[in-house]
Amino acid sequence: MDKAAFIRESIDFLHRYMMKSLQKQAEEHGVTIPQARVIGEVYAHKTVSIKQLQQNLKMTQSTVSDIVERLASKGFLVKTPNAKDKRLVDITLSNRLAEEINESISEIGNKSLVGVLNLLSQEEQEVVEKGMRVLVSAVKEKMEAEGIDNEEFFDVLFFPSDSKLGK
Repeated sequence: MDKAAFIRESIDFLHRYMMKSLQKQAEEHGVTIPQARVIGEVYAHKTVSIKQLQQNLKMTQSTVSDIVERLASKGFLVKTPNAKDKRLVDITLSNRLAEEINESISEIGNKSLVGVLNLLSQEEQEVVEKGMRVLVSAVKEKMEAEGIDNEEFFDVLFFPSDSKLGK
């Protein structure tokens, strides 16, 4: 297997692990996996329609509508008429849930990785961290060269300043 395929498959594997960990924690809070997927999609897009959720999550309209109704009744989602088309409904996170997610998303994600890192020696942990820093730094460089404008995503999640990259 070539390096690019190995790295891509490794990232996919790590992503699946992180998603499974998040799903497990969601279930512990009384939210089903499909409900967690809907919440995640609304969180990612801030405001969505039933049709967007249906397309993005590859669920039927009736399934999405049912999930949204349940989550709205629990106070997790808010449904408001679309300002441009009164036949449509905009779906957003409730303020309470948005605040909880913003406060805990890093903690939740970190919790699952801490358990994994604890299986490694200190030296192995440092090798992994250095490798990730190098890879993400190269991705940022490639994004800048290609004019991809969402590099702030990486700054927020990984590197608040270039000083942490050793530059």
